[in-house]
Amino acid sequence: WDQQIAYTWKNPRWVMPASYYKQTVSYPDQEFSLDIFVLDSNYPDALEPHKLQGHNMCSHDHNPVGATCASAGGPASIEDCPGWFKRRWEVQQQWLMEKLEESDADWQVVSTHFPCGTDAGWYKKLHANLGLDLLVTGHRHDQELWEPDRLGGLTCFVTGGGGGITSEASPNPMQKNEWYGEAQYGFYDLTITKEKIFIESINYDGKVLVAATVYPKAFGADPEPTSVNASELVPAPANASQPKAASTNTSDLVPGPAEASHPLPAPVHPSKPKPTSDDFSQATR
Repeated sequence: WDQQIAYTWKNPRWVMPASYYKQTVSYPDQEFSLDIFVLDSNYPDALEPHKLQGHNMCSHDHNPVGATCASAGGPASIEDCPGWFKRRWEVQQQWLMEKLEESDADWQVVSTHFPCGTDAGWYKKLHANLGLDLLVTGHRHDQELWEPDRLGGLTCFVTGGGGGITSEASPNPMQKNEWYGEAQYGFYDLTITKEKIFIESINYDGKVLVAATVYPKAFGADPEPTSVNASELVPAPANASQPKAASTNTSDLVPGPAEASHPLPAPVHPSKPKPTSDDFSQATR
């Protein structure tokens, strides 16, 4: 993770100043703004070392003997690894609730890895009580635009149709029995204004499969109407909430800041001096 974070200052096209952070995007000529909250939700893949070796960041099989990230503030051992990730998620939950309460942007959007349905009860509360407008997720290699009533009025989509070599299931539309959503390969196009967010799920062949319109959810107010064209959506399989596995060497993990709501640093260009180590530590603290 430290390499991924540092690359933010190396390449102007790469933005990851911390493993979780807040970024405000403003459109002064359109008179609206977004607060985007990026979370590290990978704790479900941090299991006890003896469990699920192929899908476990903390596993015996995928970490060297004596692996530790203590020097970087991470897990002291693979035995400490599951608890470290769980504690870290709890810190992020508290951080996000505080930031949503403070937000004065027109839109509040969360972007995270684990898919719609993970921690569903908590996200429902964020929508109902703290004004969260949209949840953007990934993990599964497919396209899933969820009807808002599945998350208490909160619109959520899984945008995983471009990830990895293989899709979650066959992209053949005649074989949808293992599909979670409306497509396998594709992407989402969002048109954002002060009044609404229009979402289109676009298939690999350019066809718009489903669409949704999201309206602002005022802090503490009743949910605004949200429309979804779900004529081509298929019900999620019974195991839709089960995460798909990933593995990471614990020695590569470093913690992010407990507070990372600072503005992004300017990217480093050849004509500008590179940031000092002090600049980096301050930005990722």
